[in-house]
Amino acid sequence: MTGAPAGRGVSALSVRSAFACALGAALFFSAALPAAAGAQAPADSVRRDSTRADSARRAPATLAPVRVTALGGSLAPGRVPYAVSLSVPSDVARLRAPLALDDALRGIPGLAVDNRYNIALGERITIRGFGARTQFGVRGVHVDVDGVPATMPDGQTTLSHVDPGTVSSTEVLRGPASSLYGNAAGGVVRLTTLSPLQLGDDIRLSSSVAERGTVTTRASVSGVRAGWGAEARVSSLDYRGFREHSNARDLRGGGQLVHSGARDTLRLTLATVDYDADNPGGLTDSASVAAPRSASATNLLYRTGEKGSHRQAGIAWRRAGDAWTLDASAWGLGRHLVNPIPQRVIDLKRSAAGARVAIEHGAADARLSFGGGIEHGSQWDDRKSFDSQAGVPAALALDQNERVMSDGAFARAALSLTQSVSVLGSVRGDRVGFRVADHLVTATDPDDGGSRTMSAVSPSLGVSWMLTPRVSTYANIATAFETPTTTELANRPNGAGGMNPDLSPQRVVATEIGARAPLGTLGAATIALFDAHIRDALVPFEVASAPGRQFYRNASRARQRGIEGSASALLRPWALARVAATVVDARFAATDTAAGLVAGRRIPGVSPFRADLSVTAGAGGPIRAELLATTQSRTPADDANSAWAPAFTVLDLDAGVAPRTVGAVAVSASVALSNIFDRRYDTSVVPNAARARFFEPGPGRTLTVTFELSRPRARR
Repeated sequence: MTGAPAGRGVSALSVRSAFACALGAALFFSAALPAAAGAQAPADSVRRDSTRADSARRAPATLAPVRVTALGGSLAPGRVPYAVSLSVPSDVARLRAPLALDDALRGIPGLAVDNRYNIALGERITIRGFGARTQFGVRGVHVDVDGVPATMPDGQTTLSHVDPGTVSSTEVLRGPASSLYGNAAGGVVRLTTLSPLQLGDDIRLSSSVAERGTVTTRASVSGVRAGWGAEARVSSLDYRGFREHSNARDLRGGGQLVHSGARDTLRLTLATVDYDADNPGGLTDSASVAAPRSASATNLLYRTGEKGSHRQAGIAWRRAGDAWTLDASAWGLGRHLVNPIPQRVIDLKRSAAGARVAIEHGAADARLSFGGGIEHGSQWDDRKSFDSQAGVPAALALDQNERVMSDGAFARAALSLTQSVSVLGSVRGDRVGFRVADHLVTATDPDDGGSRTMSAVSPSLGVSWMLTPRVSTYANIATAFETPTTTELANRPNGAGGMNPDLSPQRVVATEIGARAPLGTLGAATIALFDAHIRDALVPFEVASAPGRQFYRNASRARQRGIEGSASALLRPWALARVAATVVDARFAATDTAAGLVAGRRIPGVSPFRADLSVTAGAGGPIRAELLATTQSRTPADDANSAWAPAFTVLDLDAGVAPRTVGAVAVSASVALSNIFDRRYDTSVVPNAARARFFEPGPGRTLTVTFELSRPRARR
């Protein structure tokens, strides 16, 4: 798979315009940047805070202490015995209209986001190889948004309600997370949007236009009064996909009501989305080279895609005392989707709700802190499946109600043995019950109803050692527990309803050692070595009679080990470079003849090497620019390792102008040139796809222009 196929859809005029814009931007920035004030420096692995070009003449700014909360409580980064990254998108990335979370999660070692440019399937998030099995949505990684779980009680995560352009910061725990978050194996991603208390009295309107006709529009308004803050926002996307049969439209809305007092913090969040998206499907090797813009003939025949709606609300309350902290939250959602897939049309109505209560004891500088909590989640699915006649529902093939009840209890304790050595231990017990009521019972279709219960106790233990006030090492051993989702249990190769009785949860035992250190006064570096042993790994596969529909089986043993690292450094007072790289050796560790799995072969969908590099210039000044590069090794596409997506390197350029007051409004603008050199590459693979339809091509060179209007005042 080499070379650029003919007929790729960027016109000669758009190519000349893109190169002219890029050349003009480069010349302009090369002249303007040395005089522009500002840069960015990391306080942790990928956290960015502004500095000043004239710092020699001005006192340095005092930054708020960085605290890690993903492990429960509030810990200083140097005392965390796990790989945790805190990230804030750059100003240029914030202004651009992202289609997925790849911008917000870029540059975090061990983590990869495959922006599939397929709104129907969404992005794929993997941490150290966990999550690569998913066909749609996110698996194997627990995701929270403003304290409300996007991961359902059965372990499935859907992010259609999350507008990537509103994400202000992320906290990522890399490694087994069951000891605190239950049904998750690879780690935790906590997304936070800007609070109204940070925005202040603010009004914003932005619009982005990409050269193939994609238009994104966002509007928001916020206000603050007497310790209360409120925000409302709305966005619309009219997506014109790079590939045939990949267009999409969505309309998102959301709001927040926040109160911050001396001891109490309250946050109410609302989110809604309506969307309609086509799904072009995977391509064979020859088709992805010769016609990367094409769609699968099967997907065109069955008009595959997804149309749905999502409504949710969540409330979180924190009461912080002198020694005790109480956190309580509750959430609820309703979701409806119609999903034509090859040979079937799925109609799913979902309701879910849950609550969590946790209590912590110990001040920030206490030698001993401890805590614990309980949580409950319930999920109700009304699932119907119809035979498909060119994407139109025909005869009813499946009619069942599915209920998931998830209960968990957890405890943790952190102890400072000395001024430099700390220990963190945690344990969690989980019980996940699945129950199916079959409503389609005939003389030839027996009752497939029934129930299954999956449970586990997941302990973990870690130790950290502060070699100096800024240099630390750590080690941990952790366990994870991950059930199949209701969709994975319901998809049975024999076509029967109910739940697959042969599919078991996968269990993980992982070890890790790592270190964090500054690079003089210029930046910081991290490194981690990990080794995860997996029992009953969940592996996807397809059958020739139902291409595009994934089923699952267990591999008796698998192993995912590797090394990851990151570094950042100030090249000049106005320029910051960052790099994050990951090497993962993910292989089956046992031969399963019945499943066709051979020990030593690589797990499909997991790239052995990936690196992200970025150079940011002019941050804090009037002109800002980012050059970003992503490089990835070839990726296995099937269990036999007979097909591989080729290696690639893609370069992007973002450039923006800080807000300038024009009359009664502040105006800012940015230009983004993605895939500068118009490389042909596969943005992701479909593991074990039937008929060798493994490959999902990424778009060619794309120019996007964004303008934003706001009130001419600084954020609070």
